[in-house]
Amino acid sequence: MATTGAYLISPLAEGLGTSEEAVRLILSLHSGYLLAIFQRLFLKKAPPTAYHVFYTLAGLSIVYFNFGIATYHSALSVIVNWALLHLLGGSFRSVVLSFIYNMGTLLLHYYLIGTTTYVINFTTPQCVLTFRLIGLAWDIYDGTKPPEKQSESQKKVVLNRSPTLLEVSGYVYHFGGLLVGPQFPMKQYLLSIQALTSTEEKPPISIMLALQKLATGVLYLCLFTLQTVYFPDDYMISKDFEELDLLSRWGFVFIWGRLFICKLVGVWLISEGACILSGLAYIPGTDGNPPRMDACQNVKIIPYELSGSPDEIIQSFNITTNQWLLSYIYKRMRFLGMRIVSHVVTLSFLGIWHGLLSGYQAAFLFEVAWVRGAREIDDLARRVPVSRVLPAAGVRIVQGAALVARWLFTWTVFSYMLVPFALLVADKWVKVHGLLYWGGYIAIGLALVIGPLLRLCLAPPPRAPTKEPATSSNGTPPSDSSNVDEMTTSDRQNGSVTVDIPSRHLAGPGRDENLQVAESGGRSQEDAQNLVAAYLGPSQKKLLDKFVWEKDENK
Repeated sequence: MATTGAYLISPLAEGLGTSEEAVRLILSLHSGYLLAIFQRLFLKKAPPTAYHVFYTLAGLSIVYFNFGIATYHSALSVIVNWALLHLLGGSFRSVVLSFIYNMGTLLLHYYLIGTTTYVINFTTPQCVLTFRLIGLAWDIYDGTKPPEKQSESQKKVVLNRSPTLLEVSGYVYHFGGLLVGPQFPMKQYLLSIQALTSTEEKPPISIMLALQKLATGVLYLCLFTLQTVYFPDDYMISKDFEELDLLSRWGFVFIWGRLFICKLVGVWLISEGACILSGLAYIPGTDGNPPRMDACQNVKIIPYELSGSPDEIIQSFNITTNQWLLSYIYKRMRFLGMRIVSHVVTLSFLGIWHGLLSGYQAAFLFEVAWVRGAREIDDLARRVPVSRVLPAAGVRIVQGAALVARWLFTWTVFSYMLVPFALLVADKWVKVHGLLYWGGYIAIGLALVIGPLLRLCLAPPPRAPTKEPATSSNGTPPSDSSNVDEMTTSDRQNGSVTVDIPSRHLAGPGRDENLQVAESGGRSQEDAQNLVAAYLGPSQKKLLDKFVWEKDENK
């Protein structure tokens, strides 16, 4: 535990009714704005080395202010990973050793600390740099491949050389993403340095955009304080919670979950503002497009708040971590042969990365089932033929009611999933889920079991007339996971569609457009698939294909 400035921090923490560690974290996040302003004012003509040194010293100071002598853990990780990349960079062995060292030390620290509640300690930034350093090893390894064997997403982040020690330390200790993220590749860091030291076009300071992120982040943190005061976590395991009726319990969990997650949204927005102000979030304009400042965007507020499915939440929430998992875990699991297995492995890994307590695994494995169950529900809703008995005005009313119900259901289940994520210990979260009569598991389980059966009885949602199917850059048909086509006038007249619920599907695990359906390798297996497809029909064949990978060496 840090003791720097304790005589000031302790009274402030008591006055705010929070922990000293939380106050230090929030002050550190806000200090990123002052550091960014200092950088933009006094390092305008400095060479790249000056930026690396500045970020390293600033980051080390922030970590020491928060965690004291435990700062050596992150410093040791920087030195070990640099040496590993300097000696073996570009080889697959470097990737394996980087993974073993970074994840191994993180899990060892989790085990030695052995807490049963979430606490802010040196493992908070350590888990952030774990992903960052593993991704760095992958990027250098991918850079050794011929360009034709690199995917489009890899070409944006690969490195053709091993970075210097100063580059690695500046990358890890950049104050914009040091404590709580976001994740960003080394190439983005080097690009920002190049732009900041350029004599031509420098990243705009974007003060108003940064302040907008700061203000929104502070607002979300204020909402989180309502949860700590009026909807505390421990209330769910109290006698008072047991005495509530079932509907009141679900109502409490719904409101609690909506407020609980505000702390993550708040700190991510504050961090993003510092990244914008420092220039780290800068993306140069290309092909006539203007430059952008969203390279470090970790949450899209409006899409997030309006999300009506887990896919939509994942698309707009914790974006950079989801992209990291997609690039470095999920897409590397092709050898497992099935998407569902890759999805389970990816989210199990994410749970272990958060910690060793059972609540993390329970939350993320539930997410696997929830994502797939929600897709079943959405598909069934689009097939319900209510337009046969209702006029157009009635259809619009049903659609509006369905969207509201869909939003309420999504966020209720999301809060249900957060219970183990917050309570962590099995004795606690199992008790709460039991008091809710395991409603989340039952609802998703019914969707997964009954959904495919009901689909056989309902006509597939019609599609608008299409032109000749386009092909992707590698000559394969585009993914069929695109958004559902809107209902045409003829569809309304013949009564084949009634509830058209839009669903912005996740470009991530199980929905990435580059990860399409597979051809099996053996002819007998291919013949068997064709036979099954002929029996089920083309619509059901798509459902079968979703669970198989496409063997595409170029992706």
